[in-house]
Amino acid sequence: MSQIDWSALFVGIIALTLSIVLGISMVIVSQQYYQVNKKWHKDQQKNFLVLNEERFRLEESLSVFDNLYYDRLQQFIQSGFFIQEQDLITDKRLEMYEEIAKLFNNKLADLLFKDKSSYEVLEQNLYPIPKYLNTAPQFQTYQTQVNFKLALLHEGDMLKLLQRIEFHNHKFTGLLNLQSCNLTSSTKKIDTNNISTPYINADCVWVWYLSTI
Repeated sequence: MSQIDWSALFVGIIALTLSIVLGISMVIVSQQYYQVNKKWHKDQQKNFLVLNEERFRLEESLSVFDNLYYDRLQQFIQSGFFIQEQDLITDKRLEMYEEIAKLFNNKLADLLFKDKSSYEVLEQNLYPIPKYLNTAPQFQTYQTQVNFKLALLHEGDMLKLLQRIEFHNHKFTGLLNLQSCNLTSSTKKIDTNNISTPYINADCVWVWYLSTI
């Protein structure tokens, strides 16, 4: 019976053990490399998204100037549409009351039948800004509706009235915008020799806007 060569067997066992250890080590290193590479890839994606977002913001900023938005913003600021202090809202509203009274009692007086004309300033409320515009919390727009019930002689006086209000608009802090105007005839028969009777009734709505930034 031949004798077993334990030294050769021992060397084989060692070689097998080393190969197993090396194999396991390679698997562990591969997994670690995969995790590191995966993390690096995610970080690069995040960096790309950040850079891409900054690029879009830059393009939007440039478009503000390209589309003259900046000039329009300056016009709004100069007209007083934007104010920076919330406490000034009440003061500006009182100024608006005074200008409406001047407009009705002085600027439009010769066009109206005053005993049959009137105006009403409603309560101020917040303008509902659509959520998709994603405006800053401090940006708020207030609106005040002003209803005019006007009695006029004819359509020509109505045109003059609108022109005078438009011309007087620069007196207002903020923007006074014509929202609607409904014209009706006060009589079926018109006597051109009678100028003491109004022939046109106008129910008009103007809205006054003011914003804080």
